[in-house]
Amino acid sequence: MSPKNSDVLDRNQFRANLLEYTRRAFRLLPPLARPRILDVGCGSGVSTLELARLSGGHVVAVDIDRQALDKLINKAASDGLSSRITVVQRSMLEMHFPPSSFEIIWTEGAITFIGFERGLREWRSLLVPEGYLVVHDALSDLQRKIESTRTCGYAILGQFELSQDVWWKEYYVPLKRHVEALQALGSRDKRVISVINTAILEIEEFDPKSDRFGSVFFILKRV
Repeated sequence: MSPKNSDVLDRNQFRANLLEYTRRAFRLLPPLARPRILDVGCGSGVSTLELARLSGGHVVAVDIDRQALDKLINKAASDGLSSRITVVQRSMLEMHFPPSSFEIIWTEGAITFIGFERGLREWRSLLVPEGYLVVHDALSDLQRKIESTRTCGYAILGQFELSQDVWWKEYYVPLKRHVEALQALGSRDKRVISVINTAILEIEEFDPKSDRFGSVFFILKRV
């Protein structure tokens, strides 16, 4: 039986190289006792698992991708974190949680699908008064995003950038090495070849001068 595409090239191992920045962002929050956290667009849960470890609280992980969520469920079980993570298969456009449900909303790389300002506005009511929103998004349109945080009812507690160089060294270079190792195996499986070609295209599109390939963390407080 041929391996699944996600097994051939699991980007989680490369995404995990950036967890130090998730930890850095979390440290910019004030201490909270067992907070309720909503992880929007959690994917297969690289950040979700880390948030559960860091916070000691409970994380509600939302994504529309069933296969990714199944991976999260399995990893949470193997890490002994199942009791502190609730998985919800749902679009971020349909997150009908009661108002003031969470002390923290966290999202990495997902707000772009709904729009930065729309996400800030629509998710604000889900936070408790003076709750916190942490957003990891592309570096592009940075000044507009800074202005949006204020107009949408947040104060910026912290902000830091991941440069294009960071992304190249910590994500794309390891990905490139893995792709080269897969190519060396000489597989004739069409699905494997497709996965490899997709990754090659992604690597070739990387532009060290474009802020589209850098990113920024915002640590926001609802005011």
